[in-house]
Amino acid sequence: MEIAKHLHDIAPTRWKNGKGTTRELFRIGAIDNEQDFALRVSVADMDCDSVFSTYPGVDRILMILHGSGMQLIDIPDSMVIATLSGQFSTFSFAGERQLEGRLNDGPIIDLNVMIRRGFATTGLRIIGPSQTEPAGDCRLVLAARGELRVESSDGNELALRDSEFITVTGAKRILTMSNSIAVLVDYHCSA
Repeated sequence: MEIAKHLHDIAPTRWKNGKGTTRELFRIGAIDNEQDFALRVSVADMDCDSVFSTYPGVDRILMILHGSGMQLIDIPDSMVIATLSGQFSTFSFAGERQLEGRLNDGPIIDLNVMIRRGFATTGLRIIGPSQTEPAGDCRLVLAARGELRVESSDGNELALRDSEFITVTGAKRILTMSNSIAVLVDYHCSA
């Protein structure tokens, strides 16, 4: 296992459209172009309504980590297609879809998982307080609230505190404490 990092240890970069910032937590480069990605996990700070950047050929999962959420508007139809109401609300969509995010009530922090279509499958799991969960295909663990422990297959444990994360290989299980919530990013290669 790697050393735990805090979200704020990752330098923010501006979005492609300049309307927010993102912190990249994990990336697997594309086979044909290392500058591009096959899998990307990031956390974004969004403090105003904004159009999402498009990513053709990419499937996306968006999860609210902090804040009251947002509405997702399909730009061509001007229709609300999803309302993410608060912490851990999740929505999956195709990266080529033209969407605008309208904040419900103030800024949010969200988790973004983007995967190149056909490369692999991915998903998010939430582990609530006082639970133990097998790591399975987990590649990234984020302590969304409180403290948790990641146990490796050799029996070593690593503690994660609020807003810390770790990329994992060889993890056996994730254990949450009485006041904690973990978010796991699962990944399974299609090839």
